[in-house]
Amino acid sequence: MWKDEARAAVILVLSYMLRRSLFRVLLVCAFAVNLLYGQFTSPEAFFGFKPGADYKLATYDEILAYFQKLDAESDRIHLTEIGKSSEGRPVALAYISSPANLANLEAIRTNQKRMALGEADEAEARAIAANAPAVVWIDTAMHSTETMPGQVTPLLAYELASGNSREITRILDHVVLLLVPTMNPDGMQHVNEWYRKNVGTEFELAPFPGLYQRYAGHDNNRDWYMLNLEETRNAAKVLFEEWFPHIVYNQHQSPPFPARIFIPPYAEPMNPNIPPAVMEGINRIGLAMRERLAAEGRTGAISYVGFDGWWNGGLRSTPAFHNMHGILTESAGFLYATPFDYDPAQLPKTFPNGAPTEKPSIFYTAPWKGGRWSNADGVAYNLSTSLAVLSLAASTPEHWSLKAWRMAKDQVAEGEKGSPYAYVIPASQWDPSSARELVRRLQLNGIAVEQASDAFTADGKPFPAGSYIVRAAQPFRGYLMDLLEPHKYPEIRLNGGPVKEPYDSSGYTLSMQMGVDVARVNDRFQSRSAVLPRIDAPEPTWDRKQNVSFLAISDALKQGEPVGMAADGGWVRDSAAGSAAYRLRAPRVGVYEPYRSDMDGGWTQWLLDYYRVPYQPARNEALRAGNLRERFDAIIIASQTVNAILHGYPAGLPTLSSRGASSEAMAAKSLQRPEYSGGIGLEGVLALRAFVEQGGTLLAFGEATNLPIDLFPLPVANTASRGSFKAPGAVLRIRVAGGNLLGAGMPVETNAFVDGGYAFESRNLKGARTPAEVRTIASYAEKDLLASGWMSGEGAIKGKDAVTEVTFGKGRVLLFGIRPQFRGQTFATFKLVLNALYLAAAEKR
Repeated sequence: MWKDEARAAVILVLSYMLRRSLFRVLLVCAFAVNLLYGQFTSPEAFFGFKPGADYKLATYDEILAYFQKLDAESDRIHLTEIGKSSEGRPVALAYISSPANLANLEAIRTNQKRMALGEADEAEARAIAANAPAVVWIDTAMHSTETMPGQVTPLLAYELASGNSREITRILDHVVLLLVPTMNPDGMQHVNEWYRKNVGTEFELAPFPGLYQRYAGHDNNRDWYMLNLEETRNAAKVLFEEWFPHIVYNQHQSPPFPARIFIPPYAEPMNPNIPPAVMEGINRIGLAMRERLAAEGRTGAISYVGFDGWWNGGLRSTPAFHNMHGILTESAGFLYATPFDYDPAQLPKTFPNGAPTEKPSIFYTAPWKGGRWSNADGVAYNLSTSLAVLSLAASTPEHWSLKAWRMAKDQVAEGEKGSPYAYVIPASQWDPSSARELVRRLQLNGIAVEQASDAFTADGKPFPAGSYIVRAAQPFRGYLMDLLEPHKYPEIRLNGGPVKEPYDSSGYTLSMQMGVDVARVNDRFQSRSAVLPRIDAPEPTWDRKQNVSFLAISDALKQGEPVGMAADGGWVRDSAAGSAAYRLRAPRVGVYEPYRSDMDGGWTQWLLDYYRVPYQPARNEALRAGNLRERFDAIIIASQTVNAILHGYPAGLPTLSSRGASSEAMAAKSLQRPEYSGGIGLEGVLALRAFVEQGGTLLAFGEATNLPIDLFPLPVANTASRGSFKAPGAVLRIRVAGGNLLGAGMPVETNAFVDGGYAFESRNLKGARTPAEVRTIASYAEKDLLASGWMSGEGAIKGKDAVTEVTFGKGRVLLFGIRPQFRGQTFATFKLVLNALYLAAAEKR
């Protein structure tokens, strides 16, 4: 309707030009422009405040409604849904470009895919690139407590929809923007509603209680090669199957203090599986951001600190292994939408890497001097960097298109050379279901997998029919190698000091974490094989070696079928179950769920849901109430500090750490609500102890092992705390002890993931009133301990227990020094947890 009015206005202008003065013509032109552009609803008019305003946050539901309205008003926006969130909310994506580009969107996408996969020959590639727009992805608000970036997208969308400057016109003509209002709709809704509820009270700055996204919380940006979450799978389909953007821009909040924004280049080290051309482009994008910020007088931009180029698994890092320029910024905010005044005298003198904060340096050219900071400032920085990215992409769209094509071609050519030529996943696996899970995730990330119809030989080794073949000659060769090869994290020392530790994990080889045998084949070979269509998750089976056998157990028990476990750990079904060594029933499992953010606990719940093990969240008040044995067979406490478990957010005390001269006033506004305060306390410890003494099974992971060791106490010591042992996210070799049902279905030797790492040995306890006996369930390898990543001080854990069982009264405590369910990736060690849960409820015959 408004477009018809605009045309009429233009005709009216022409009519006036023929018979009226120039002054009147100008007046009517202004009226016509208002008709053309004034019909767009601004974010301020829609929300009742401008995004970034003090003490105001738009929720996801409101932002989605705004995008829907803008979609209806503008022919520069096409809004679509790419899937559902974990709680069922629509995950929106807005295509923003010129009307001509949007009308030709499918043809643009088809050409983009051909270029990204290297399918076009050179003549076709140059013809496509000559007319193709650049494709840019921008997302925000993945981490929902980083509230500021989520307020940027309505303003960016409005500026692109309504703007008429030369820069905006060039962007619209030469870029297709894929704008995701938020990567985490559920979390944005919950957190922003929480702040609205608390603003203006003593709880204004209180932490959000629990996880803001189902299972993962902050770890939702650690799931990009595993794709366990609905949200990551939705986005991965767009990124790695449909659109293959040239630039993927992931907006976050919290640079190294007191910087106002982190921008690329990243810190060392750089992963050798990332194409050098990708990192060169990332650096170029960072420079464009820095120049624009400087031109606008926005100080405090820092680079080359903290965020490195090593790890694969985040939204800015996984695309880099797919020939995409994956970037992130970390902009400053305070908390939620509350402004803060920083006293310059209170700012730190150096950054964590030793660089000065007060004087210009190569990667901190314009220091921020302190003063007032609000969400509006952070929003302005993010709008600036967003437009810097879009303008750079629009300036040379042909460059980005041809570069993507060349990188794909280069990766294929490197793979054709061999070393490696391919990876073979043999059909003869210890756990075929885990091999299928690995293949499925490779496919979801754009990797082509073949399956052999006949037996074949490669590098002198025979492989059976049905084996999977993953050839290295494919566009995302770097990604493939990064997940299937051992990692060797470089030991970078600053000024002769300790080794610079990675931003996340040093070693994460996925095949190792999943317990899947993968053979590297260096030379060419012949095989009869075909590209495998997309496969689904494996079906339940009764094969004891396979993780999916626990699905068969769960389903049978739900249907009332008798199930047992033999003395050797094998499953027993139907009539034979009556004579089995153990009669199984559905376990009554409690998973400790604190009011602090407990990502490891969230992933524990993911594991139980994935294998359909029933459980109940066990809150602080439930543990303090006692009588736990009446309700649970097993209780799991995932990795977290003893202090956090005992005290949580202490009642009546501020949760905010000191920052500048106004910290005292702000601290007074950071009390946690009483209903979310406290931890299990000593009452909870005593209740857990009684639970075990009465026959219950307590599973403690990682840091949480300190609670029963120190407070029950147990006759066990953590040897990893001695000396200089470090393993910041690494894959280690372990040996599973024989003759124990907790390791049933597992091979004697396998891999396990550690993060920090704990190792156990027996110790003498004087005056212990509860009988206890220590047994080894799994131990760290005596030699060749490190499988992937980096560690130091390995002598403290070699040969020591990785998993220990302590019988305590009538029950037992299981101490996991490894992380058996880490981020839903460690399929190799899932059985250690699942066996323990079913045995906790089993009736011994």
